[in-house]
Amino acid sequence: MEGFALRDGVYASSMSDGEALLLRQLATEVLVVLDDPGEYAATSSMVNAATETEQRRDEPRERTLRMLLPSMSEDDEDAGRLRALTEDSLRTDKSVRLRSIVSDLDHIVHGESDTLRIQPEAVWSWLGALNDIRLGLAGELDLSDQHDAQRIEELALSEPTGERSQTVAAIYMLITWWQDSLLEAVNNSQ
Repeated sequence: MEGFALRDGVYASSMSDGEALLLRQLATEVLVVLDDPGEYAATSSMVNAATETEQRRDEPRERTLRMLLPSMSEDDEDAGRLRALTEDSLRTDKSVRLRSIVSDLDHIVHGESDTLRIQPEAVWSWLGALNDIRLGLAGELDLSDQHDAQRIEELALSEPTGERSQTVAAIYMLITWWQDSLLEAVNNSQ
């Protein structure tokens, strides 16, 4: 996997089919956690909230889902009302982005190319999807602050132990680096 660079008007990164498969699998796992509520969720959520059918929604119990869909207020009542109004559409938006990158990665997984090419109009969707993958991994690693981030980096760089958390930490660091390289390529093209 190489860092992104702007080539011929697209953001390009060479990667193996195995790397593409890993990234595709991570995106698919986040999709499973999000459990897309369907195409009519945004409309039904707004109608339900406006007609007071659903006045509030509790925070998700699963840590990874809480990372992906954090509370929008420190006040529990406000957070519950805001969640009832917006959660389904946020899930749908995130799911659409993740499905799009799964489709883009299929070309590499199936051996049609060894270079991922992201059109400029799709770059923010890609950055959002990569961030959602990182949030999913952060939930699994119980990462919530800078101290935890340092712990994850040390775990990823330590001598291999065969522990799942170490592998997840290394993947988290790889995705973070790759996302940063895409953002840097975008910033350098401005």
